[in-house]
Amino acid sequence: MFVKVYALIAAALLAVSCGSEGQKQSDGSLKVGYVVNFMSHEWYQNICKAAQRHAGNIGVDLIIADANMDVAAQISKAENLLAQGVDVLVLTPVDAKAMGPVVRQAKEAGVKVITESNPVPGSDTYVGIDNEASGYKAGAWFAQYARDNGIDPRILIIGFPNLEDCRQRVNGFKRGLEESGVTYRVVQEVDSQGLKEKAFKVAQDALTAHPNINVVFGINDDSTSGGMAAYKAAGFDEGHLTAIGFGFEGTVGQTALMASSSYRAALGMFPDFVGVSLVDAAVKLHAGEALPDHYETPTVMITRANVNQFYDQAVQPFAMKLDAVRGLLQ
Repeated sequence: MFVKVYALIAAALLAVSCGSEGQKQSDGSLKVGYVVNFMSHEWYQNICKAAQRHAGNIGVDLIIADANMDVAAQISKAENLLAQGVDVLVLTPVDAKAMGPVVRQAKEAGVKVITESNPVPGSDTYVGIDNEASGYKAGAWFAQYARDNGIDPRILIIGFPNLEDCRQRVNGFKRGLEESGVTYRVVQEVDSQGLKEKAFKVAQDALTAHPNINVVFGINDDSTSGGMAAYKAAGFDEGHLTAIGFGFEGTVGQTALMASSSYRAALGMFPDFVGVSLVDAAVKLHAGEALPDHYETPTVMITRANVNQFYDQAVQPFAMKLDAVRGLLQ
C-alpha cells in the first residue's frame, strides 16, 4: 500500500515539475521522448527535473513517460512516443534484453536512441556512470577507512541482482576490497529491489542470523538507509556500524550523511548531471555528432569532509555545483 501511495504522489510531482506524457512543454525544433523505468524513485525524479529544466532552457521539447517497472508498459509508451514523431528516444530500461525490438523500430524510423542506467544493443549511446568502476571506488574507499579506524569488516551487501548495473556495483565493491588487501568477510548478500521498506525487512533477517555484522553496503541510498534502520531497530550500538551508500541521489542520502549517523560516505552519482547529459547527448546526436558508446557521467566518493566541494548546502535539497562536478571528467 505504501509503495502504491508513494507512486501516486510521485506521478503528481512528475506532472507538475516534469511535464505529463503527451504534453508539449516548449516550441523547440528538437523533440525528445524519455520513458523512465521507475519514476517513484527519487533518483529518477531528480534526473527528470534536471532534464526538463535544461531542455526548457535550450528550447528542446521533452516528453516524459513512466513505465513503473512494467516492461509491457515501457514498450507501449516508447511506441507511442515514436508515433508522436520524436527525434530522439531515451530509455531507462526496465529490462534491457526486452528493449531490442523497440530500439530496432526506432532506428528503422530514423530516430536516435539513448539509454540510461543500462546499455541496450543497437542504441546510439549509453549515458551514465561506469557502475563497476564506481563500485570499485566505494570498495577502495572503505578498505582505507577500515584500516584507518581499526575495523574488522563483517559486511552485509544489500543489492538488486535483477539489474545488471546493480550487479556491477556489487562486483566493483568486492574488487575494490580484494585489491586493497584488507581482511574482510561478506557475511550475507540480500535483495532489496532498491526499496527502503524491502531493505529493512531483508536486513532484519540478515542481522538476526548474523548479529556480528558491522558494515552495510547498499546499491542505492534507500537500500543503505533501510539497512541502517534495521540495525537500529535491532537495538545494536550504531557506533559500531559503518554504512556506505551508492548514489547520493537526493534528500535520503543527504539527510543520512549530515545527521552524524553511521552513514559514513556515499558514491555520488549526481542525478542532476545525468539529466543534463541526457538532453545534451540528444542535441548532439540530432546535430549529427558521433558519440561514444558510453557517454560517461562522473562519480566520486562523498563524505562530510568534501560535500561542500560538490553541493551548496544552503538550499534543501542540496544544489549541485555543476562546474565542480564537470571538473571530475577532466
